[in-house]
Amino acid sequence: MDKNTLFVKTDQGREALTSRPPGLGPRLRSLLIMVDGKRPVAELDKLSGGEGSAAPLLEQLAAAGWVEPVQTAAADPVVAAQAAPVAEPAALPPLPFSEARRMLVRFINDQLGPMGEPLALRVESCKTPVDLLTVLPRIRDGLSNLKGAATLQRFDQELVSRLPRF
Repeated sequence: MDKNTLFVKTDQGREALTSRPPGLGPRLRSLLIMVDGKRPVAELDKLSGGEGSAAPLLEQLAAAGWVEPVQTAAADPVVAAQAAPVAEPAALPPLPFSEARRMLVRFINDQLGPMGEPLALRVESCKTPVDLLTVLPRIRDGLSNLKGAATLQRFDQELVSRLPRF
């Protein structure tokens, strides 16, 4: 496996982080959390404990359909054409409560990894839209402190604006 290959989570992979299927053991889950489309295999090797330790785990994650390699625009002109800017939709409708809760957990897991587990558990325990709104300041603080303003802005645009109205 090329050490410069980048991997991203699939929709199935993001779902696996919240549903915790039996085939996703602790080492695979930790690596799945670290996969973000920005870290090459070489960096994932260092983070997962040593030279060459990430490649076989990434192959298992890919075989399960939880990650996939990223194709760079320079290597694939079709990807470059697909990456052309697309106009943003005006205003998206609010999400149903269960979908909003699931997406919040996914965002927290993708952005904060294991450090976000307490926040993800709090979101999962929310029973109403009002409960979600009470947890929102803690999520925003965590994202701001650990990931920065850009991630917080993305969180606001993608999720907060779509939380259910009560």
